[in-house]
Amino acid sequence: MKRKIFIETYGCTLNKGDSEIIKYLLKDSITDSIDEADTVIVNTCGVKGQTEKKIVLRISSLLKNKRVIVSGCLPKINLKAIDDGVSGIIGTNDLDRIKDVVNSKEKLVFISEDNRRLGSKTSLKKVRGGSTSAIVQISEGCAGRCSFCCTKFARGSVHSFPIGEIVKEVKDAVSDGYKEILLTSQDTAAYGLDTGENLASLLKEVFTINQKFNLRLGMANPNHIKTFENDLVELYKDPHMYKFLHIPVQSGDDQVLSDMNRGHNVKEFLETVSLFKKNIQDLYLCTDVIVGFPTEDEDAFENTYNLIEKIRPDKINLTRYSQRPETESSKMKQIPTWIVKERSRKLNLLRKEISLEINTSYIGRSFETLVTKKNIDGTYTGRIPNNKPVILENVKIGDFIDVSIIDAAYTYLIGQR
Repeated sequence: MKRKIFIETYGCTLNKGDSEIIKYLLKDSITDSIDEADTVIVNTCGVKGQTEKKIVLRISSLLKNKRVIVSGCLPKINLKAIDDGVSGIIGTNDLDRIKDVVNSKEKLVFISEDNRRLGSKTSLKKVRGGSTSAIVQISEGCAGRCSFCCTKFARGSVHSFPIGEIVKEVKDAVSDGYKEILLTSQDTAAYGLDTGENLASLLKEVFTINQKFNLRLGMANPNHIKTFENDLVELYKDPHMYKFLHIPVQSGDDQVLSDMNRGHNVKEFLETVSLFKKNIQDLYLCTDVIVGFPTEDEDAFENTYNLIEKIRPDKINLTRYSQRPETESSKMKQIPTWIVKERSRKLNLLRKEISLEINTSYIGRSFETLVTKKNIDGTYTGRIPNNKPVILENVKIGDFIDVSIIDAAYTYLIGQR
């Protein structure tokens, strides 16, 4: 009997790229309807405890009437959390074995430690989604040693893919009609640490492609950006580049940053942010903050709060600290949950206030906008040159159009042609 397979993906853009590789490998069996599927591949994330709980419950629910195979980061982060009833498991380095797992009558488990066994993922074919955005993975793995992070267990150390292959994938995607390129990795700023190259040298080559497209750079850690930030600022002036900088600070307190093993301090982070804000007009600044890290006392939290007031980011990915298996911080004395929730609530209010003020300042301005997707309610999302989302009506995906901003919410703009 021919299988009908549905893929359900959780987590980051890197993980979504892995799902596109799996879809190609199983292309003759893939269905877009979970109701039609007899098998569901759950491509998992394990970065947060809350996410893990959600996925574990989802797997248990699916097992009531579906055959379930688990892929992604969770098998290498917390294998014992996965229900014994699943029909197979593959890790992030074993995508090529998915056919064997799907076709096997017995439960197969492949969890390789070597994140180089597949070679460069840019050389693997993909089935991309129906939008105008193409995910391009530039590397895998992490050069950090953050005491709270378990994703490094799943993705390994930095493995940078060849510049020539990345440029070819971007060129092919643009030739195929994709107008938005999403460069992604666990940490894009760590690109080339294992090869003697860096992100700036990669972007220079990508921008030699003489066609119209927008490029969004994925998360880049401040300690690695620091080594080539002047070159990177100049590259942000290229017309292909979204003026979007995702640079996670995690805490505004130097002692907490040290306890987190982040590899940067507040002063260094502020210097980089100031450099980009000074040189890049309408910079869309995104940062990540963890509240409730075990050594975050009230003064440390206030330092974080004050830092956010100072840098005024357009967006904050705000996370309540959660213990993850085998991490250094999981062995520390934990802060009571009610305190973590209260700090999160306070910072969330500030986040919304700042984001709304910034977005409101765009009302009355006009921008060239790339229409990137259709929303569930029938509206469309477009992206202005700094990647800020704008809600539109009666437009076509993939078109570059002129848009006037007529209103704003704290998470998006509202525009009209």
